[in-house]
Amino acid sequence: MTTGTFLASRPRMRPDLVEGPRLVRGTARIHLLKDPRTGRRLELGPKEHFLITRLDGSRTLEEIGGEYAGAFGARLGEAQWGQLLRLLHGRGLLEGSPAPAAAPPAGPERPPNGILAGRTRMVADAPALMDRLHRLTAPARRPAVLAVLTALATGVLVAVVVRAGTLWRQTEETARQPVLLFAIGCVLWCGLALHELAHGLFARAWGGRVTEIGLRWICFASYLYCEVEDVQFLGGRRRKVATACAGVFANLLFLVPFYAVWALLPAGAEARPALGALLLLGTVLGVANLLPLPPLDGYKALGHALGVTGLSEGARTFTGLAVRALFRRGPGLAAYPARLRLLYGGFALLTAVQSAALLVLCGAALRAMLPDGAAVLAWSLPPALLAAVLLLWVLGGLGRRLRDRRTTGAVPAASPTSEPGRHVASAVAQLRKGEMSAPESRTEAAPRGTTTETVVALDGVSKRYGEVTALDGVSLEVRHGEFFGILGPNGAGKTTLVEIVEGMREADSGTVTVFGQSPWPRDIALLARIGVQTQASAFFARLTAAEHLRTVAALYGMAPEAARTALERVGLTEKADARIDHLSGGQRQRLAVATALLNEPELIFLDEPTAALDPEARRELWELLRSLRSEGRTIICTTHYLDEAEALCDRVAIIAGGRVVALDSPRSLIRALAAPTRLLVPADKVSPKAALALAGVDRATVRGADLVIETAVPNRVLPALGDLVDIDAVSVRTPTLEDAYLSLTGTGSEHHR
Repeated sequence: MTTGTFLASRPRMRPDLVEGPRLVRGTARIHLLKDPRTGRRLELGPKEHFLITRLDGSRTLEEIGGEYAGAFGARLGEAQWGQLLRLLHGRGLLEGSPAPAAAPPAGPERPPNGILAGRTRMVADAPALMDRLHRLTAPARRPAVLAVLTALATGVLVAVVVRAGTLWRQTEETARQPVLLFAIGCVLWCGLALHELAHGLFARAWGGRVTEIGLRWICFASYLYCEVEDVQFLGGRRRKVATACAGVFANLLFLVPFYAVWALLPAGAEARPALGALLLLGTVLGVANLLPLPPLDGYKALGHALGVTGLSEGARTFTGLAVRALFRRGPGLAAYPARLRLLYGGFALLTAVQSAALLVLCGAALRAMLPDGAAVLAWSLPPALLAAVLLLWVLGGLGRRLRDRRTTGAVPAASPTSEPGRHVASAVAQLRKGEMSAPESRTEAAPRGTTTETVVALDGVSKRYGEVTALDGVSLEVRHGEFFGILGPNGAGKTTLVEIVEGMREADSGTVTVFGQSPWPRDIALLARIGVQTQASAFFARLTAAEHLRTVAALYGMAPEAARTALERVGLTEKADARIDHLSGGQRQRLAVATALLNEPELIFLDEPTAALDPEARRELWELLRSLRSEGRTIICTTHYLDEAEALCDRVAIIAGGRVVALDSPRSLIRALAAPTRLLVPADKVSPKAALALAGVDRATVRGADLVIETAVPNRVLPALGDLVDIDAVSVRTPTLEDAYLSLTGTGSEHHR
């Protein structure tokens, strides 16, 4: 197929794919997409969404590419389209693509049940039960009936508020009878069960699916839960907000008959105080669920209304960055536009105010119920319980981290989400910056130059370890499609610099951005766009090379065939079935590079990629790295092989003492050195005096068995030197990057001796 024919094609996405809403997570905007065949959910960036929504069969690839160039300033060629379409076809997303295997259950693996926390499934077939309840409650969903039910729920709420004083006195009276309080708690527990089922019924009415109904317990409290799949795909925001608030609606309806009985009983009836306590406590428990505090229904409703996912996590990250920025530490808040600053900052403030108000209200309630001598206990008990919960939460988090380290310590640090298919970054992440690679394209991609688009930016970055300054005000930028080298002696700060950019360490001061986002704290969506090869790479040592790569591919949600492609790219096909602990050092190094390339990253970090390789394998890897650069990928490489940096790098940064002492292309650094060319001839053939007599010779010294002649005009000196000695005996040494490096790092070179 010719280029013109290919770009004139009109591929089409499967029409049954379900498109979700546009959401905000952290500082990024994402679009949701669901494959109903497999249940796989994908998250698309704005550029990915722009392209995929236009693959509708009505436009040619060339037309879509023109629209993309107008919107984002970069045009996609045949190689980039080929890569995208192959990946979409492999995932079964294009019309006519074979259906891939169903995705495994979403979400992290559940921790085992314990005495203090756990859950158990109570309904064998939750979807079938919910379908039956959906049919049975169909009459209640008619608009006229819903209006009546809403009026009843609102009436109960208003009545409880109006008669709050009476109900409070009755609650105080009931609180002196523990058995009666326990009975009220059992009745309210049934109301909470209806609360959960209401979420499922509302979601089912709008096409959602209930996946599980069960019982969860935390410490000595238990409650029913109803899990709804893909709430984000229910439709408009109103539906999602209504689903989140359905539980409170059910709680208030549950209280309607109790209020009717309470209102009809005479004032002196014995049952009236208990019913009053039931009404007040039931209303408070129901309405409290509307507070925008995680994991309450109000928090979920607020997130749906604002179009934000992970609001609490985003506010926590924003607050941490804001606090560090006050002390001039961390990357600051530059990545947050004004709207998100107001959103996350406002939610953090609202959460703090609500938490303080709840503590005061709980203390006041206890103070009113407990004897006068227990005033101190009443006010101290709520904050003490909160502190205990926070302590248990922290200890639980530490325990999970320790368990994860023991069970997954060999997994590469840059592995993305454990939910296969959650991120489409492994499929089309390259489109986020307008470039795609095509390693298997039949039409070879033309070499790409660098662009002015910045991928990595550091501004005034410093890092100290005690009294040692590893980095001291480092500022540099790495452009898209650039092969960037970081050079420096041991202890210069290279490793610290790279780890900060990778998000493995936090800078003490200055700002760092990768693809416009802060790499710290580590962001799974950002990690999916980078590949990392380290000298001390972690492998599943007892697996074969192919098994190791297939395992890592599964973590990225990629097909097993990606492992074969990665092995071919680094020349390890013959060792695919060899155990990793039987590979040589050089073969392990190539496997580490293959692991870094597995997820088709846009940005690749390489740490001494050719260490332990023989000369032939080293040159082969050079060609691979050149091909990666020609595909538009950005590569950051640290190496001690200066000939390697000179041959591969577009620009290099030379670091010494934690500072960038030079930043330019290898050729420019060599030119700036202004070093002469050296001509080496046997010392017994020409004397220094005879050499100095030649026009253009600046210096002539004997070093060992050679006479070293330095000149700025070798083309004039060489012919004259040929009259004194056989020209075949002359060796020419031009200035190299090594000479510039040694000069800049203070080591010195033969050119400056």
